[in-house]
Amino acid sequence: HSESDPVKVAVWTTTPWTMPANMAVAVNTELSYSVVEHPKTGKLIVATDLIQAIEKKMGFAEGESFNVLCTLTGDDVIGTTYTHPLYDRESPVLAGGDYITTESGTGLVHTAPGHGQEDYQTGLKYGLDLLSPVDDVGKFTIEAGERFVGMSVLGDGNQAIIDALTEVGALLKVEDYGHKYPYDWRTKKPTIFRATDQWFASVEGFRESAL
Repeated sequence: HSESDPVKVAVWTTTPWTMPANMAVAVNTELSYSVVEHPKTGKLIVATDLIQAIEKKMGFAEGESFNVLCTLTGDDVIGTTYTHPLYDRESPVLAGGDYITTESGTGLVHTAPGHGQEDYQTGLKYGLDLLSPVDDVGKFTIEAGERFVGMSVLGDGNQAIIDALTEVGALLKVEDYGHKYPYDWRTKKPTIFRATDQWFASVEGFRESAL
């Protein structure tokens, strides 16, 4: 690993708009991981069992494949750090749960505590910063950066993140992917998960007078 030839953590997500809120990458300690290399991708860390599947996704020329440089356990990867491709921010690789499998993706999971229940729980466990740069109407706030502020995360903002990742050479592949995703029953639009401040009041102190 070097600045001119870095080892990159390869993550997979169906919600590119959550990338500004990335605070960690999670791995499964029960899985095997490999550092692989190809001129098209550079050096990547991926789950060993997914190497062939990722080769197919990348569309390498016939007869080409990844060169496996070394193989590691999940525990070996934990404790390393990476730099966010869009922000001057260093974050940890940490242990996730059994939701990290080799059924799809790369075996490494993009973790944004401000945008999802499992990610939020992981963030609490490891004391990660809680960043949710999306406002009440589903648009990026200034915390996502001047380039993205005011963009709808379900519209032009999502594409803008993809474009930005492409510009810095961090995007490996874009493809349409059909999967289940929660929709709001009233608006028929995808649900945006945000971690927000909540207030709760006990009615014990005024229940009698209220009745």
